[in-house]
Amino acid sequence: MLLTLLLSGQVIAHQPVMDMAPRWDDGYGFQTRVEHFNSVTTTWVEGVYTWDKSVRATFKLPYRDGAWGDLILGLPLKKYKNEPNRTSNWSFTPSVQIPTASDRSKWDLGLSISYSAENQAAYQLFDLYIWEDRVGFDMNIGIADRRGRGQGFFWLWDVSALTTDSEGDRIQTGPVVVYFKESVMLRAEYKALVYERDSQWSRGFFSLGIGVVF
Repeated sequence: MLLTLLLSGQVIAHQPVMDMAPRWDDGYGFQTRVEHFNSVTTTWVEGVYTWDKSVRATFKLPYRDGAWGDLILGLPLKKYKNEPNRTSNWSFTPSVQIPTASDRSKWDLGLSISYSAENQAAYQLFDLYIWEDRVGFDMNIGIADRRGRGQGFFWLWDVSALTTDSEGDRIQTGPVVVYFKESVMLRAEYKALVYERDSQWSRGFFSLGIGVVF
């Protein structure tokens, strides 16, 4: 489906819930995100289950203009390294697009390789992904602002770059704010378009999401 292909950067580069949770065995969670760009609004319904914190399954399903898009299934495989004041992980995520939307849909495969790390004061995420004729890179880096009692903020800066054979290239950048309190997470982000070549993008990107983990 064209909708899924156009949004492949968001499809592959980020995983529920908010790239950050759950981090325990037999955990699960759900999130929904509303994205707006180029006068188009899309709602995503997404979920995750962890058999082991290092082996998990995800699903992503887009909704726009009264119709559901193609289902995306992922299998993030993580290698964690935990230290007294720091945690980090490498993640290898194969994904498959299942043609559930229409007769024009098709099967497709994607792959993401990412690294993330955080301590009491900082957070960082770097993600390189491939999807059909697209190659992209996404970076989140910034401050971890923990307020105690299981709540706090992440104040981040995002840089996203995408190159394609058929739809041009673009670079976007902007702020991200993540608020968490116990099992609930909220994320808001805005990315301005700072470079494009034959991409037909002319405006910024805005996203607002909420997620919960168990």
